[in-house]
Amino acid sequence: MTLARSLSLPLFAALLSLTACATGPRIRVEAAPGADLASYKTYSFMEPFGTDRSGYGTPLSRYVKDAVRSQLDTRGYRYVDKDGELLVNAGAKVADKTSVSTMPVSDPFFSYRYGRYRYWTGYREEVVVNQYTEGTLVIDLVDRARGEMVWSGAAIGRVTEKVRENLGPAVTGAVNDIFAKLP
Repeated sequence: MTLARSLSLPLFAALLSLTACATGPRIRVEAAPGADLASYKTYSFMEPFGTDRSGYGTPLSRYVKDAVRSQLDTRGYRYVDKDGELLVNAGAKVADKTSVSTMPVSDPFFSYRYGRYRYWTGYREEVVVNQYTEGTLVIDLVDRARGEMVWSGAAIGRVTEKVRENLGPAVTGAVNDIFAKLP
């Protein structure tokens, strides 16, 4: 995968379509040992933000920041333009994946036996190859004073085409799923 492909807006849009899956993305979170997130009152966004490109903000960055602000503000944190106690950063990537599995299928050749006598079914295995895109959105909370990450959450799932044209709501859904695990 080329760097240009991994940075393109359509793929980021596809990445964030994770919430369109019937089961939703897998969410993984990790907190630093002894981290007390309730002790922080303010937050700012890291500059440059992880989803910015070539020195400018991207639509993806704007959507992530808006969704993060909504989540953190709702939880009582206060946004400040700079020098917040927590710094928020985000990263996103997409990767092409292939899954290969086998499935037993009944072989119609053996249908001549049906109803004539007891038999065991003739089976063969069919190989199923599924190519898909997997996307990951990660949000980090960093203690500014110590320069250490105190919490990280990720949404990981299959990417679909369905939400590419609706990037904002897809980002909001993924961020909401991640922050639902914030202690």
